[in-house]
Amino acid sequence: MADQSNSGKNALIIGAVLGLAAAGLGAYTMMSSKVVVPDTVVSGGKGDGSLTAQAEQVKANLKSDRTVSDAAPEGAVINGKPRMAPLFFSTELWQVSSDSQQKNTIIDIYDPAAPAVHADVPNSWFITNGIADALGRADGLDMDSDKDGFSNREEFLAHTSPADVASYPALVRVNEAPKLEVVGVSEASAVVSVSGALQYDAAPTEAEIRIFKTEGDIQPSFKKTVKPGQSFGLKDGDNRFTFVKFDKVVRTDLGGNKTDMNVIVVRDNETANPDNKEFIVVPGTPRIAKAAKPDDVRGRQIKDKTITLRVTAGSAAGKTVKCQEKGDFVIPGGYSDGKPMNAKLETMDKSGSVNISIEGMESPVNVPKAGQKTAPEGK
Repeated sequence: MADQSNSGKNALIIGAVLGLAAAGLGAYTMMSSKVVVPDTVVSGGKGDGSLTAQAEQVKANLKSDRTVSDAAPEGAVINGKPRMAPLFFSTELWQVSSDSQQKNTIIDIYDPAAPAVHADVPNSWFITNGIADALGRADGLDMDSDKDGFSNREEFLAHTSPADVASYPALVRVNEAPKLEVVGVSEASAVVSVSGALQYDAAPTEAEIRIFKTEGDIQPSFKKTVKPGQSFGLKDGDNRFTFVKFDKVVRTDLGGNKTDMNVIVVRDNETANPDNKEFIVVPGTPRIAKAAKPDDVRGRQIKDKTITLRVTAGSAAGKTVKCQEKGDFVIPGGYSDGKPMNAKLETMDKSGSVNISIEGMESPVNVPKAGQKTAPEGK
């Protein structure tokens, strides 16, 4: 009777272990095509002759085989680690629509052979990049999961991380809308001059700047006394220009006599024209257009249009940069590594948008006015 009782107990133990093994094997089969087959063979009395020891070995084998590779291609990992499959688990089954077949399909999002929930973006891309929550949203590709100014779709196409604010595409790319917008346009049309009294000062320390709206005006629209190193503009609060220093030029009068005359050297901080970066202003009433010879010129004519662009994404989001037609400028944080991008303003459209060229790119790119939307090239 005792032997029969022990045999019954041993049979129960073996049956329970084999049942666990079968359940585990079924779980692995559902989970992936890369099935890990645990060793569940019981020797039937061979070996050390202890059924209990053999049962413990089966359980140990099952435990050691519970870590399996993820079902994604090439053994992809989930959040940087191999996917762990517990002995008992449920697959993540989703119901998705199939327009071509006009019916719904049940898929396991961890199955690499399953249809993509969002167009041509693999389900595993959302999972491995830590934005699985976006996978279940209709606007998942249009979301900006890391709030860096780029949609998940843009990050997928650029092979950057949609969960890392420091990882983003270049601000200007071929066939993509640029991450820039026009936020201001200012036109300058005036004449910068200096009081004629300066030419008689033996040791000048300051100069009276006079701004006229047009040549021929009798009264200046703005006056300001400045010293070398100070700034001034075409109106109050404008610091476009810097008074660099005093200088002297040789001047010949009507009688042929030559004398030294005081002049000032001014730097234009905004002009895109390299010839106008630094210039000399001769004292006296402005004479620009009617000047027959350089010696007759008084004052400096300023006429240009300055565009202000704002960066809308990346590490420099919110920063502005000024540029002028045919002028070179730099886009801060323009590249994905945060380095500046060299650009040139080509033309300005009537709509307020501008066309810029980027160093290394063949075709100009249109930058819209703030509030406007322009379709990227080729779309």
